[in-house]
Amino acid sequence: MLGSPSKTTSVNTARSRQPVATGLSCSSASGTYQRLHCAHCSPKPMSSRQQSIARRVAFENKTTGESSANKVDQTPAEDFDTTSSCSECDAKTFTRSPAGEWYCDSCGAIHTQTELKHSEPGWTPREQRRTGPTQSISRFSVGTRVGNDSSETAFWSRYNKRLNHKNRTLRHGLKELRALTSSLEANDTLTEQSAFLFRRVADDGFLVGHSVESMGAACLHVTAREHHVPFPLKQIADESPVSLEKIKNAVSRLLKEYDLQVAPPEPSVFLPRFASEAGLSSETRQCAYHIARAMAEDGKHIGQSPTGVAAAILYGAAKQCGEEVVQEDLASVAFVSVVTLSRQWQTVKSYLDGVENA
Repeated sequence: MLGSPSKTTSVNTARSRQPVATGLSCSSASGTYQRLHCAHCSPKPMSSRQQSIARRVAFENKTTGESSANKVDQTPAEDFDTTSSCSECDAKTFTRSPAGEWYCDSCGAIHTQTELKHSEPGWTPREQRRTGPTQSISRFSVGTRVGNDSSETAFWSRYNKRLNHKNRTLRHGLKELRALTSSLEANDTLTEQSAFLFRRVADDGFLVGHSVESMGAACLHVTAREHHVPFPLKQIADESPVSLEKIKNAVSRLLKEYDLQVAPPEPSVFLPRFASEAGLSSETRQCAYHIARAMAEDGKHIGQSPTGVAAAILYGAAKQCGEEVVQEDLASVAFVSVVTLSRQWQTVKSYLDGVENA
């Protein structure tokens, strides 16, 4: 009976002598508590910051397992001087994580002696590197060369690299061409192809006698016809700062100098755009396609204005489907006069019965 209390007291004393995980290094600890601090070795109580770090280290040791711990133990400890002070808070207590990183117990800053390797891309020679926007056919940009020009030669270097008259004209023309394609909502492919043709015209010296704006509009018109997405000349002239006659002269010059065999556009090409802008239904569009196909088989559209024929076809299809539309609205969408639409309407009338029977 008398031995029981002494036995209990010895057990409690043995338990109290075990190291307690507090987050600091302790040489007397062993096993799971190898990198944790023993509470009997330091009279100072732990702060909340140190307690949170200790809990994090214990959780990492638990999740990584003994294999990760053994792997870290095999890592040489000479990669960091634990006697040094933290560069952030001047503390001298550090903890090593399972990943092999040393961090400060007070502020959590990670410390390592491995220097960062600063490198630069070597696939481009230094004298050929440039900055600025991405290079494109529709843009004229010489970029900014990366170099170390001295202050004495910087002025003369910029002076010798100034643009000549030809390059200034090319830059102005490409700028006007991009503005025109943007206002007409042309796609990027059409813009690039138009810019390529304009560069060719500038290199061959065909800008003489024509304004830059008119030749840019002509390049856009010819390229659009080649890609079967034509824009009416009247529509291009409305968005361009030059007159319709100047654009027509530039188009004739292009077709003559380069011997471009560009066929006149079919009226059916304009139907989707005109129908969308006029707000016509899908049933009316389908009826218009049948009328345009019938007229193309008979060749009635040859020698006529493609935009005028397309507007007349849409007007007839709308009447056939019972949809109300005014000739003035269609004429405005097609960039033709009401007289032209009325004249083409007389030809389209004869095809309405055939479409109804079909």
